[in-house]
Amino acid sequence: MQRIDIDGVPVLTAPGPDRTTAALVFGVGLRDETFAGIEVTHLVEHLAMSALPKSHLRCNAVTDVDTTTFVATGRPAAVGAFLEGVCRALADLPTDRIDVEIGVLDAENCSTADSTLGALWAARFGLAGPGLVVADGPGREFLTEDVVRAHARRWFVRANAALWCRGPLPEGLRLPLPDGPRPERTTPESRPQTGPVWTVVPGSGVGLLLGATGPWDPALRLGVEVLLDRLRDTARHRRGISYSVDSVGLDLHAGHREVAVVVDARQGQESAVADLVWEQFVALGEAGPTAAELAHAVAGFEEELDADEQAVVEAELVDAAYCAVSGLPFRPVQDVVRAWRTTTAEDVAAALRAARGTVVLAVPEGVSYAGPGAPVERRTLCWVEPVLPDGETFRPPLAARVLGRAQGRTLVVGTTALAHRAADGDVHRIPWELLECAVPTEDGRGLLVVGRNLCTVPVHEDVFGRRAVAAVRARVPADRWVARPARRQEALVRAS
Repeated sequence: MQRIDIDGVPVLTAPGPDRTTAALVFGVGLRDETFAGIEVTHLVEHLAMSALPKSHLRCNAVTDVDTTTFVATGRPAAVGAFLEGVCRALADLPTDRIDVEIGVLDAENCSTADSTLGALWAARFGLAGPGLVVADGPGREFLTEDVVRAHARRWFVRANAALWCRGPLPEGLRLPLPDGPRPERTTPESRPQTGPVWTVVPGSGVGLLLGATGPWDPALRLGVEVLLDRLRDTARHRRGISYSVDSVGLDLHAGHREVAVVVDARQGQESAVADLVWEQFVALGEAGPTAAELAHAVAGFEEELDADEQAVVEAELVDAAYCAVSGLPFRPVQDVVRAWRTTTAEDVAAALRAARGTVVLAVPEGVSYAGPGAPVERRTLCWVEPVLPDGETFRPPLAARVLGRAQGRTLVVGTTALAHRAADGDVHRIPWELLECAVPTEDGRGLLVVGRNLCTVPVHEDVFGRRAVAAVRARVPADRWVARPARRQEALVRAS
């Protein structure tokens, strides 16, 4: 692998076939949005691709949690034209196509609101950073031209980009991206916990989330690999209660890594899968893997590297570009292999024990599950509390309470928080410092208050009266309001 710079963008290259594969990577993804602007990165990606001329080039673009990538494979000159076209489009987005591309997003239906992985991140971070993956946001109609252009100006700049290329580098390649400072990516705060917890989440799978801070630790990753192997052996091959077992790692910065294990479950067997995941994790932390398990994991890694040399080269290019835009240290794959070979069973056990206090075990909604038992405590996904705080109290009209339409519902507007007791008795409390945004209702007579702690409080004149709505409005700062844009229906009709 070699590195050069083109127009201020780091370019990582490696020899390959005559046809070039190249990808322009930006350090921006779903974790860098706000609740009000969910999917704005995806929309920017769509707008840039829509500006390119029609061609038969194999090309695509992908927005994920922490990167956005534009990739193409073909003759070097065609790939070069694609990359330059993407850069020019990002510098001047065709925002007249916003309504059309929002329609495409609707058709693509990429919502991840039922993702077990997203729910795990939300359980850790709430509606911030990767936790935003769990939410749909207020709606794509809030993605106005001003919102889209501001997002592109901040994130899609040369200081936040890297290019990797396998095969001939296009001759005379230019990358005319906009100038701008490298954006600072914030690290969301983790929800406090003093030990392992379990929670109920939307989705259909069972998940286990581990957090690790400090220097890169190959023992944790190797331990997770052995855990995956054990779960496949037991849940799938021996008991037939699961099919897919996978893991995903996410680096929030160089000293904080989150590793999620996600296991699907046969219907009716979710509790058994959850128990199995926890039991195997604890067992590995107490006794460590066997020598045979360690050897099997290392041999599998080595075999994967030997199977397809070109795939390994491309994977290293991808990783190097990712590290360039995210500020992480790049580790050549051979360094990782050497680290795995020298990792002991005691190292693995110690790494898993150290992570035990960060564990979030997730089971899907609707499952009868009592939890693993002590020391794993039950915790709700949003910050439900047992009692209402002090403050100005509002209740539905007497007639609505008597008829049962609003029985038990109470709203409290306090100096430190907004709280709502729902009909089921749960109290959802949003401290004002955790207020994410307030979205007005379509009729203009109410609002939905959204907290970064995953609590939402609906406030409407028909339920709590005008005084309640006014009291909440007075407490919401101007920069937390999400203005409802004019409807785009006429624009969509014209576009069609």
